[in-house]
Amino acid sequence: MIIGVIYGDTSDLSSHYKRVTSQYDYPVYVGKEFWHRLTGEETFYEELIHAIAQVAVDANFCQELESIVSELAATKRIQDLSKIS
Repeated sequence: MIIGVIYGDTSDLSSHYKRVTSQYDYPVYVGKEFWHRLTGEETFYEELIHAIAQVAVDANFCQELESIVSELAATKRIQDLSKIS
């Protein structure tokens, strides 16, 4: 059995993960090493991070946010809260 952590670095591991390795001898693969072992591609982790960053940059949630703000602003609870000073 192995343990895989999809992002981060070995130095970021909690004591729980460190104990899994030291006490039970299960390897814990983190971030780049995890994705390399899973896919066989050494640069997969960097490519994945780049793709996620690009989607985040390209995404525009302004309309959704405006809709949610308007919906909340129309509720009695929010209107009552706005009257409290």
